[in-house]
Amino acid sequence: MQPVVRQNAGPEFDELADRLSAIADVTGPLIETVTELRLPDPAVIHLMTFDNWKKAHELRSEQRLSDEAAQFDIGIMGKLKAQHHRSLQLAMRFNFWPMMAGEAVDLVPCHPELVIVPEALRHAGLLHNDPALHKLVAHEGTHLAQYAANGGGIWDDQESFFRQERGVADRVYAFLLEGHAYWADAQITTKIFGAPVTTGEASPDASETWRKLASSPFPQETKANLLRSTEAVAQIIDDVGLDVFNQVWTQPDLLPTAADCEQPETWRRRFEHGPRQASSL
Repeated sequence: MQPVVRQNAGPEFDELADRLSAIADVTGPLIETVTELRLPDPAVIHLMTFDNWKKAHELRSEQRLSDEAAQFDIGIMGKLKAQHHRSLQLAMRFNFWPMMAGEAVDLVPCHPELVIVPEALRHAGLLHNDPALHKLVAHEGTHLAQYAANGGGIWDDQESFFRQERGVADRVYAFLLEGHAYWADAQITTKIFGAPVTTGEASPDASETWRKLASSPFPQETKANLLRSTEAVAQIIDDVGLDVFNQVWTQPDLLPTAADCEQPETWRRRFEHGPRQASSL
């Protein structure tokens, strides 16, 4: 795995790019060791301005909607409904961008990157917090490894505007993807710092904008869901081992459903019984 840092956020952040490159050198091998998944090669960290990040997301979602509408031969009403969904999705992303320290995303199809808007790190008060940056790279790097494990198929399904047509409407991808990434970053930062790095509490340097967003209902609800998903993934890995758990990236029948999120024990039992039994759900 060769980390590559693309610095397109302005010269003010050249030093940040250098630090992230050094952090990636440390965290990259640990991601592969802890998860037993391979990172893409190269594994790209892309620093962007907010304006360019916003435009890239607009173009990517527009392209995804157009491609899917053609793939599934969606009628005018279906396309209008998807366009409304796209508008809501983008509005949520753009409203909460100061809380997005980084994200693993394929703004260019088939080319996943860890995208960072440094101004978001500034809002969060994490621009100079090296342990938090290690956690960020470990977490989002794990998402890149997830992408590589299944060729991006899970991401395509998760981001789809036509999940019913894809036959995946009942799957809750974030429960797997985020739970696994939080489990992994805790393991990785423990190996580096002797204890897991946590960023649940507001930094003393966080902006008022960040604090106001963090106090709204959506982040609070998200935090509770992430805790449950992380605990569920950790329990499954403890019970069945990584070899069995990692079948989830290539066995769609092992992906969690909405019912599994409410009762994670039912999800765990599917790993014990194997994907053949899971297909009957």
